[in-house]
Amino acid sequence: MQPIRNDELRKAYKITAFIGLAMFASLVVYAAVVEIIKKQNAPFGGVQPLPSDVFSTLRYALLGVVVVEFFVIRLLNRLMLSGKVPLRSSAMTVPFAPEVQRLVTAAIVTYALCEFVAVYGLVLFLIQGNTSDFYFFLALSFACFGIHFPKYSTWEEWIAERAREQMRRFRIL
Repeated sequence: MQPIRNDELRKAYKITAFIGLAMFASLVVYAAVVEIIKKQNAPFGGVQPLPSDVFSTLRYALLGVVVVEFFVIRLLNRLMLSGKVPLRSSAMTVPFAPEVQRLVTAAIVTYALCEFVAVYGLVLFLIQGNTSDFYFFLALSFACFGIHFPKYSTWEEWIAERAREQMRRFRIL
């Protein structure tokens, strides 16, 4: 493991944070789309409304998915950062050190999972036309971003710990 330069880590974090903020901003776009659909199709009752009991089951199922997702994010982060899950690079991958690339990949996967929460609300809105479902899931998505958005200090600590582990392994050999 090559020592990670602070400027490389900072550059990777800035790029990743920008991607995260863009995905966060997409939530506002979803809200705008909901309001436009609601206004242009007033009263909007959904594209294909379901019977209320079926829709209620779907709503609770998606809420269950959100709860599971909240914990899966942490699990996936641990797996991706542990090195037990091979992460493949592509021509589109920013050429960072493998350890830094793990942080970037874990963060982007986290952002996507946080954004999915709002998408569930958007789907519920499109099916039934109820904006309160959308805004509830949107609020959960905002909360998910707030809780799981990576901090630069956490990245620094993780890199430092990896370097310490590498030093311990080197001494053993």
